Amino acid sequence: MNYIHTSELVKAIYLGGPPNERKLLLTADRELISRKIRKLKTIFNRPENLLITEEPMQEENWSKVPENDKASINKLSQKLKKGNTNVLDELLEFKRKYPNVPALNNYLSICFQQKNEHEKYVSILFETIKEFPNYLFGKTALAEYYLITGEFDKIPAILKNKFALSQHFPPGTKVFHISAVRSFYFVIGKYFVRSGIIELAYKSYYLISDLDPTHIMAKVLGREIVEYEIQELNKEFAKNIS
Repeated sequence: MNYIHTSELVKAIYLGGPPNERKLLLTADRELISRKIRKLKTIFNRPENLLITEEPMQEENWSKVPENDKASINKLSQKLKKGNTNVLDELLEFKRKYPNVPALNNYLSICFQQKNEHEKYVSILFETIKEFPNYLFGKTALAEYYLITGEFDKIPAILKNKFALSQHFPPGTKVFHISAVRSFYFVIGKYFVRSGIIELAYKSYYLISDLDPTHIMAKVLGREIVEYEIQELNKEFAKNIS
């Protein structure tokens, strides 16, 4: 079934071109989606009352890094975000200096990916999972890789079938950083789209779009949901014609 208003989907199909995902998703019956989710036999059907912060939250080993080196690493991270891969040698040096800081693995994986060094990119993804099995961004990075390769059926094993963010943190954790919320629900939202469990994809979308509907992760996930809805409507049209 479709949750986006059918007439709006038909209009999007007729007009062609990239659909306005935000406008279309605003027509989705959010209450109906919630009722459907409550009937699903999964822990993810429960409401997640997350306290979300944008204040820096330091991972244990990162907190032990001297402030001057933290500042240098953060500068390298900012350069990397702008597509500057000339930071590789410096990142490798910091990795040798601080082998127990998982964020450095994350930055290296991004750098290798941007440099199209595929073997090194894949290698460090698996290295991160092995060395830091509880590091959330290591899990989401490998999950994103499997989404790219089409091997999304491997994602539940990476997450140990834990599809609620709170399950990946120590019991009693009450506050979660906004980057963790976005990264996690972006990945599992895309996983649910590919798996055809669209109600849970919607839940993931709302968890990140309610923070900021214009954020790139909300827009990309929203676009995938809309494309899924259009495909389902086209299938229904084809079935009725035949």
